[in-house]
Amino acid sequence: MIDELHIRDLGVIEEAHLELGPGLTVITGETGAGKTVLLTSIELLLGGRADTSKIRTGASEAVVDGVFTVDPLTLTALDIDSAGDGDVIISRRVGPSRSRAYLGRRPTPVTVLHELSPHLAVIHGQADQLNLRSATYQRELLDEFAGEQHMSLLADYRAAWKRAVHAKRARDEFEASLDEAESEIQQLVPVLETLDRLDLHEGEDDELRIEAERITNAEELRASLSAAYALLSGGTQGIGATDALGQASAHLQRSERLDPQLQQLTSRALAAGAELEALREDLSDYLDGLDADPARLDEIHARRRQITSLLRGRATTITELLNWAGTARERVTQWERKDDALAELTNELAEAQNEILTIGRSLSRSRHEAARSLSRHVDRELAGLSMKDTHLHVMLAPRERPGPHGLEDVSMELQPHTSATPVPLGHGASGGELSRIMLALEVVLAEHAPHAAHGQAYIFDEIDSGVGGRAAREVGRRLARLALSRQVLVVTHLPQVAAWATNHLLIVKNGGTTTVRELTNEERIVELARMLSGSESSTTARAHAAELLSQAKVAQSEM
Repeated sequence: MIDELHIRDLGVIEEAHLELGPGLTVITGETGAGKTVLLTSIELLLGGRADTSKIRTGASEAVVDGVFTVDPLTLTALDIDSAGDGDVIISRRVGPSRSRAYLGRRPTPVTVLHELSPHLAVIHGQADQLNLRSATYQRELLDEFAGEQHMSLLADYRAAWKRAVHAKRARDEFEASLDEAESEIQQLVPVLETLDRLDLHEGEDDELRIEAERITNAEELRASLSAAYALLSGGTQGIGATDALGQASAHLQRSERLDPQLQQLTSRALAAGAELEALREDLSDYLDGLDADPARLDEIHARRRQITSLLRGRATTITELLNWAGTARERVTQWERKDDALAELTNELAEAQNEILTIGRSLSRSRHEAARSLSRHVDRELAGLSMKDTHLHVMLAPRERPGPHGLEDVSMELQPHTSATPVPLGHGASGGELSRIMLALEVVLAEHAPHAAHGQAYIFDEIDSGVGGRAAREVGRRLARLALSRQVLVVTHLPQVAAWATNHLLIVKNGGTTTVRELTNEERIVELARMLSGSESSTTARAHAAELLSQAKVAQSEM
């Protein structure tokens, strides 16, 4: 519900502050006084497009502030902070070069206001008459009227549809990949067979490289290591390092009796001697095993060439190649069971399609029942709006194939009288008739499908256009009925509608400035008299205006 509205420098309004309450609020005034500016201000707060031409002449920016009461559960769901007791403060600043939006006094993207707007207010104007022609709008209207259980069924259908779409896409993509996969598998199998024959292990490429270098440089290694062995062993060059260290150790042992502190040095000498002896034996073993076998070198080079060939385009090391091989084997395994995989995907698709049909049939039955009920209730409302013989047909045409919203297409047709041919809703009807149809639909939804209310505030812009006399009075009656459970704001030029108001706001233009004020009961009679005759002082008009107010109050007391 809209609690307060403050406007500054928007259109012809210099500054206006409105405190709005529940029930039916009508907005009247002379043509050009700025009645629609109020609607423009609300549209801005709901995230509407900012039009810089709406900035009041001479002002630097237009400002609109609004206080809305919102359901706390909605605030929690949308993660919006409240100003207290469910109140939400929204502001728009429209400057020459940019527009800014604020939610709870904090800057916010306009898209957030768009998201919140369905929970705040619904504006009905000329655009809604265009919506009446939309098959999508008509289907959504019927589904909303059908009730919460129906909407739950519709949600289940849409979920099943998404599963079917996903299953079909998965199967189609799998089938499309089969030809390409077959060619790929034909290339993978020989490579994997070669890998199996080679029986590679991690690090083998480094091992082969080192062995090849050793065999290639065997003679140089032999010469160097032989010289090292000779230095350790002695031989023709005299006493070797091993024997020299042994003799040094013996001298140290004999000297221990003269100085016990030499025992530590003796131990070190003996350990070093043992290490040199082990080193000499290892060198001997290495020299004995050093072999410059050309056949072995050829074997190593051949294996390395095979490994290099397998690595090319697949990996840089044997470890990476083995990982690639694991993935490739999985791909081959999948290909080998492609028939099973395709059958599984086909089965998933069939199950999803069957689910669509099962839920879709229940959804269709629910829609047919709702269509009959909606037609009956709307016909009753239209009869009260001076469209007595008009009949609303809600048509459900079976689709050849299920669609994302059901097994049928929804359309609405209007039959002006029993002998006339039904025509699509929105075609061939006048603006006034469309306004009454729209009001009838809204009243029926509010009274028979309260869950369908997108917001607590309903705003109607010139809904009584093209309507007069008894029909205008009935429009007012239905707006009052709608206001029993909703906050309703109406811009009107008809006294028969204005008489039903709970609150009456008058737009007055003085020169270039427009003011807005709430009327007392006596002031309402004066305004209704002006609307009836164009003269505020007409005694007859005032009497008629008082009668209108009295009749409306009596009728409202009986609702």
